Amino acid sequence: MNETVKCEAAILIGGKALRMNGIPKFSLKNADGVSYLQLQLQALCSFDRIYLSAAREDQLMMAMELTGEYIRDKDMPIDTNANAPIYGPRLYGVPDGVPDAGPLGGLYSILKAIRGEWVFVTACDMPAISQELPEVLESYLDAENLYDCVVFQDSKGRIHPLCGYYRKSILPVIEEMLVKKDYRMMHLLIHSRCKIIDSVQAGIQDEVFQNVNTVENQKILCICGVKNSGKTTYIEKLVRILVSRGKRVAVIKHDGHDFEGDRPGTDTFRYHEAGAMGTAVFSSRRYMLNVDVKTGADKLVRQFPKADIVLIEGMKQSSFPKIELIRSGISDDISCNRENLKAVVTDLDKDFDGIEKWQFDNMEKIIGIISEGR
Repeated sequence: MNETVKCEAAILIGGKALRMNGIPKFSLKNADGVSYLQLQLQALCSFDRIYLSAAREDQLMMAMELTGEYIRDKDMPIDTNANAPIYGPRLYGVPDGVPDAGPLGGLYSILKAIRGEWVFVTACDMPAISQELPEVLESYLDAENLYDCVVFQDSKGRIHPLCGYYRKSILPVIEEMLVKKDYRMMHLLIHSRCKIIDSVQAGIQDEVFQNVNTVENQKILCICGVKNSGKTTYIEKLVRILVSRGKRVAVIKHDGHDFEGDRPGTDTFRYHEAGAMGTAVFSSRRYMLNVDVKTGADKLVRQFPKADIVLIEGMKQSSFPKIELIRSGISDDISCNRENLKAVVTDLDKDFDGIEKWQFDNMEKIIGIISEGR
């Protein structure tokens, strides 16, 4: 790369995550329990400044929680502490300046924030990027202002606009597109001076461009219903069947009121009663954590990265995929939020506004919904 070309990196972490059941993509973890954000930061370790573009402040707060590091305002100086973590001192938050404009709005905010001319940009749903990838693209950057962006085309001919370098000179094109409400990244490449690099010739495998748009390796389903509808018994039966078929299952129970997280008489219960804000007990095989801190189902789901299926008892008002149990003598109508309601399990002979239904003993139906991820 020409030494006069100053490069920084950016990760677009914003978005509504509608196809991820509301779970931010950057917070998902691989089988080793490493978040996608941390994987990307490791791949971008050669950059001295990394921007995180977020649609909301809470997304930056969650990113801070994942990395364990403070995310600085873009105008704060770089921490030069040589003993600091590999990525911590270099993270800078950039709120999206153009709401609901998708990646184009995030790119616009990033280009307005960078110090130099070029920035390497990727999206948080591409966790497989390697350190080699931006280094390969660097050799195609120019200091003569011939190109506005440099991106890859994979072996199948697909162009990847969210895995490339962008130059400040492209800002007028983006501004014109924003005025027209044309937010498509491919249109940006068409209207700008874009250099497309053949990934095969560059020695880059297609796997690094893998895009995570759905929770393909982990299914999440809420089992809802009013009190005494049989949720616990139903989940217990479902878990036994799934485990017998080789699935790794985790279960999260939501308590709408409060609960005692330990048994009276245990050592940890006594510590908690003495005033400890949290207790933990562990062995070589398992551990149990009891903490007086507010949390959410999305955070708890991330504690089971190796689970194929996460079942949640309750959370009937959430946007997670769900089924509702309606048992005669207990309830006679739907009580949950109908968003993402997949089916009703019932012994009543009635219609529920056309929503799919089946009997309590028909376990193959719910297993089918879980398997298909619908």
